[in-house]
Amino acid sequence: MELFTVNRYTEDVKEQKDGAQGTNNEDEILQKLLKKAAKRKRKHKAIEAVETPIPEKETSEVKEAESKDEQVEELEKPVEVVQEQDVPSNEFQVLGDDDSAAKKKKVNMQLPNWLAHPTIIEGGSLQPEEEVPTSEAIDQLDYLEKYTCQALKQMKIKRLFPVQKQVIPWILEAHAKPPPFRPRDICVSAPTGSGKTLAFAIPIVQLLSQRVDCKVRALVVLPVAELALQVYRVISALCSKTDLEACLLSKQHKLEDEQEKLVEQYKGKYYSKADIVVTTPGRLVDHLHATKGFCLKSLKFLIIDEADRIMDAVFQNWLYHLDSHVKETTDQLLAGTQAPLCYAELQASFGKQPHKLLFSATLSQDPEKLQDLRLFQPRLFATVLTMPVLKDATEEGSDTEALTDPGQFVGRYTTPAELTEQYCVTELRLKPLTVFALVEKYKWKRFLCFTNSSDQASRLTFVLKVLFQKYSTNVSELSGNLSAKVRKERLRDFAAGKINGLICSDALARGIDVADVDVVLSYEIPRHITTYIHRVGRTARAGRKGTAVTLLTEYDMTLFKKILSDANKVLGEEIHVSPDIEIQHAVEYKEALAGLRTEKEKKKNQKMAEKNRVATKALIHKKQEETATVRPLTLMEKLQIKANEIVQSSKKSSETKNPKTKADKPKYQPKETKRQIIAKQRKAIEK
Repeated sequence: MELFTVNRYTEDVKEQKDGAQGTNNEDEILQKLLKKAAKRKRKHKAIEAVETPIPEKETSEVKEAESKDEQVEELEKPVEVVQEQDVPSNEFQVLGDDDSAAKKKKVNMQLPNWLAHPTIIEGGSLQPEEEVPTSEAIDQLDYLEKYTCQALKQMKIKRLFPVQKQVIPWILEAHAKPPPFRPRDICVSAPTGSGKTLAFAIPIVQLLSQRVDCKVRALVVLPVAELALQVYRVISALCSKTDLEACLLSKQHKLEDEQEKLVEQYKGKYYSKADIVVTTPGRLVDHLHATKGFCLKSLKFLIIDEADRIMDAVFQNWLYHLDSHVKETTDQLLAGTQAPLCYAELQASFGKQPHKLLFSATLSQDPEKLQDLRLFQPRLFATVLTMPVLKDATEEGSDTEALTDPGQFVGRYTTPAELTEQYCVTELRLKPLTVFALVEKYKWKRFLCFTNSSDQASRLTFVLKVLFQKYSTNVSELSGNLSAKVRKERLRDFAAGKINGLICSDALARGIDVADVDVVLSYEIPRHITTYIHRVGRTARAGRKGTAVTLLTEYDMTLFKKILSDANKVLGEEIHVSPDIEIQHAVEYKEALAGLRTEKEKKKNQKMAEKNRVATKALIHKKQEETATVRPLTLMEKLQIKANEIVQSSKKSSETKNPKTKADKPKYQPKETKRQIIAKQRKAIEK
C-alpha cells in the first residue's frame, strides 16, 4: 500500500509507468523531497518579511512540495518527526485560500435596508430671521393650513427648519393615500433644538382637525414630566385654533384631577374629553389600570419622543401594558411579530394599526431595540451638517470601500452648526474655582453647568454661592434632590432672569428648551457620547449661536477624546483662565470649602439622627406590643363594633313595634359564648 501511495502521487513513478527507464531509489527520492521542503521554507520566510503575494508559479511548486511531503510521511516515520519539529506552526495554509489575503479583512456593519439607506436632511447653519426669503415664509407653504399659520405666528415662528420641511409634508402626503395603503412608520434622528416637536405636532393637529366625535386618537410618550409639559404647551398652542383638546398626564398632578380631564360619564357610558394625550410612561400605566373609560381603540398616532431612552426596559415595561390594554379593547396590536407585506395583510390591518413616529437626537442603530414596536416598513430621516460627496463607482480608479458607508448616517450623533465647542484644562482641586473664573472672565449671564450626580451638583452650588457673594451673579441648584414643584419654579426664575446660572444634574440634559442660554459648562466629562450631545444641546437651539465648554484634567483628556471619536468629533478650541486664580481668591475659596465641610457634616448628623429616631420609634412600638395585656382595638374592629350596635338598636326598635307573645319566646336561653363575652368586655372598654 505504501508503494502504491508513492507511485500514485510521485511524478517520477508516473514517468516510470509511461515507459521511463529504471526505478529511482527511495533514498534519492527522499533527498529530493527534503531539498524542496527546505526551499519552500526559505520562500515562506521571504514572503513574511516582504509581505508580498506569492507568484502563481511558486505557489504551484509549494503545493507540489506539500504533496511530496505527504509521501515522505508514509515512507519514513522517523523523518516525519524531524520535519514536524523543524517546520513552524504558521506554515500551514488554508486550502483554496489566496496568500494575498493573509491580512484580516475589515468586517463591515450589516444593517437593515431602511437603516443603511436613510433620507438625508442637510441641517447646516440657518440664516437670521431677518434674512429669510419670502418664499420660505410659513404663509407661502401650501401644505400648512391657515389656522396652523396663525398659531405659529402667535408662537413667534416665522419659518420652518430643515427637519420640519422634510417630515411635515411627507406625513401629510402619506396619509392622503387611498385605502388599503397605510403610511410607513418613521424614525427621525436630528440634533437637539432642530424643531422635532413641531415636526410631529403640526401634521397631527391638521390631520385630526376634521374629526367629528372626541376620542383619543394621538398618544405622545416622553421620558420626563418637564419635557412632557413643554410638548403639551406646543400642542395646546396649535390646537387653540381648532376644536381639538389636548390633555397632559404626569405625576406633577393628582390622578383624580387628570381623570376628570380625561373622561366623563353620562348615563352609565364613558366619553373621552381629549383628542391628544401627552404623557410619561409611568403615568400612562397608572391610567391604563386605574381610569375607567380610558380607551385607545381609536388610536391613530403613537409618537415616542427621545425614543432611545424611552424604549429602555426600566420604564415599567410600559409598551407591554399598552399592548395588553389595546388587545382588550380592540383587535389591533401595537407590538409583536411583523406580518409579511402583501395586499391581503394591508386590507386586514388597514385602520387598525396606529402610525408610529419615533424622534430622538441620539437614535440607536440597534434594530433589536426597535423590534418590539412592530414598525411597518419603517423609513429613517437622518440629519447631517453638510451633504456628503458620493463618488461614482464607474469612475476609473474608484475604490468600492471608499464609497459612502451604509451606516454612516445612523448612529452618528450630530450637533448644531451654530455651536462652538471649547475645553479648559485645570486641576481637579481647582475645578470650582475655574468655573467661577470663567464666568467672571467672559461675563456669562445665562449659563448651565452639568455634573454627573445630584450630590455633586449640591456641593458645587454651595461653593459657587459663597464665591459669588460679592458679585451680582446668582446661581441655584436644579437636580433630582429637588421636588418637581421646586424645579419648575427654578426654571421659571431662570427664564425670567432672576437666576443667572443653574447647576444641573443630567436630569435636565434631555429635551428641555431653555431660551437664550449663552454657554453650557460640563463640570465633569459625561459617561457617554449621548449624554454629551444632550448637554450641549441646551444651547445653540433654533438657529441661535451657543458655546459649550468642558472642564478637563490631564487624566480626563484621553478619555474625552475617545468619547468624542464615537461621534466623529475632535477637541475644539482651548481656553485658559489666569494661573493666579488660586492666589487671587484664596480667602474666599478656603472659606467656601470650610463651609462645605461643615454643611456636609451637618447633613450627615441629620441623617443619622433621623435614622436613630425611626429605629427608636420602631423599638418602642415593638415593646408595647409585647408587654401589652389588652391589645388596643384596631380601626376595623371599632367599625365592626359600631355596626353591631346599629344592628342591635334596629332589632330592639322592631321588637317594640311588634312585641312577641309568651308563646313566641324561646323555652330556654343559650349560654353566652366566649366570643360574645369578649365582645361585651370590649364594648365596656370602649364606653
